[in-house]
Amino acid sequence: MVLDPAGDHPVDRAEALMIAAARAQHVAEVVRPTLAEGRHVVTDRYLESSIAYQGYGRRLGPDEVAAVSAFATEGLVADLVVLIDVDGPVAANRRSGHLDRIELAGDEFHARVVAAYRAMATAEPDRWVVVDGTGTVEEVAERVAAGVADRLGPA
Repeated sequence: MVLDPAGDHPVDRAEALMIAAARAQHVAEVVRPTLAEGRHVVTDRYLESSIAYQGYGRRLGPDEVAAVSAFATEGLVADLVVLIDVDGPVAANRRSGHLDRIELAGDEFHARVVAAYRAMATAEPDRWVVVDGTGTVEEVAERVAAGVADRLGPA
């Protein structure tokens, strides 16, 4: 319902709450149990994504979205956030097949999201690794691995 471009769409505030609810479930069922076993967790699109997409992209306000996200995760934040940074046209060219509702949100929306990610990374450089996302999948993967190893040590 949140991503499907067809049919009824949730209002922006409902979208933020639905994503927070899904994240609460994911943290309770997957993330916390895995951390309790002493293992690392790599997850795609965590709190910072909600702040970027709903807080800035949907203009709901970053503080409000951060508060809802903190409630949903019981305050669990990532030790490290990786931003694969590409310009809008590069990202648009990489999209293929069926585009979801958020991917169809328009250039201005996505410009706000990209600016938000970059601002968050600048504000907390010790917690973020910003990787140049241009190049092949293999080149970007190598940059991500090197950036993570620099911060957390080799695997």
